[in-house]
Amino acid sequence: MSAFEYDFQGRRPSKLQVLKKVKEAVAAGAVDISLNWGENWLRLEYVKTWSDKRCWQGYGWFKAFGGDDIAKQLNGDEPRAYGGIW
Repeated sequence: MSAFEYDFQGRRPSKLQVLKKVKEAVAAGAVDISLNWGENWLRLEYVKTWSDKRCWQGYGWFKAFGGDDIAKQLNGDEPRAYGGIW
């Protein structure tokens, strides 16, 4: 179990830029991902649910999208999971 943290610099990152960093973190085996942009942040955690299933949960936001949106894509809850970059 490892953690991954990244600070975006400059203008607001796009959803695609965020997904690329998440992909990098997941490939490295991270189960706790923190992405920051100024005072805005997203956090993703790979947790065990009450039914012993493991899934991603997301918190925080970057203007138009939030950690829960990214978590839904990671869990495959959206039709175009991972924004087509996986």
